[in-house]
Amino acid sequence: MKRTTVVALLTLSLFLGACIEDTGGPSASPTTPGGAVSTTGAGSATATRPAVLLTPGPDTPACAADSALAFLEVQSYASFKAYCPTFLPAGFVFEDVHFEEAVQPGTPVPGPGSVVATFKRDSPDASLEFVQGRPELSVITDVRTSSEGEPKDTPYDGFEGSLFDKGVLARSPDGFTHVITADGLTADELQQIAAGMQAVAP
Repeated sequence: MKRTTVVALLTLSLFLGACIEDTGGPSASPTTPGGAVSTTGAGSATATRPAVLLTPGPDTPACAADSALAFLEVQSYASFKAYCPTFLPAGFVFEDVHFEEAVQPGTPVPGPGSVVATFKRDSPDASLEFVQGRPELSVITDVRTSSEGEPKDTPYDGFEGSLFDKGVLARSPDGFTHVITADGLTADELQQIAAGMQAVAP
């Protein structure tokens, strides 16, 4: 009788252990906060997907290189307005857009984070990176230090930006930073890109 009881208890323990494993109990890998959420599907998302995703509407801009849906998805993670380019020189293709959470120095509270988007062109070789929100200081200083001469004012969806040789720096009316970093483009092309930036959601 005792032997039957021991066998039954062992069987029950094994069954409960399997249930914990299947339902994501102690042995499951935890979701890591503060990671990037990519819309390309190349890797697994490291942040909780929002309950409601934005969908295209009558006010959704025609984002260049068929990137509107990707920008709308990443906008659902951001607490600030994300902007997409509505003009890119011929040959550019969309690579990736993702949201990166940021932690304020000295505190565990996440900051507003940033939206990072990349586009590229194979012939002639050129690349573009858009960073919006609260980017690291190095992202801003790289544009300044890699450029020659004084910046010029340039329109940026209704507010002013600064046009450099290697990119554009702007600050939106809600106080967020916008950085366009470019390689292989002319100043005229950069100015057209900046002027064509539009918020993906009202």
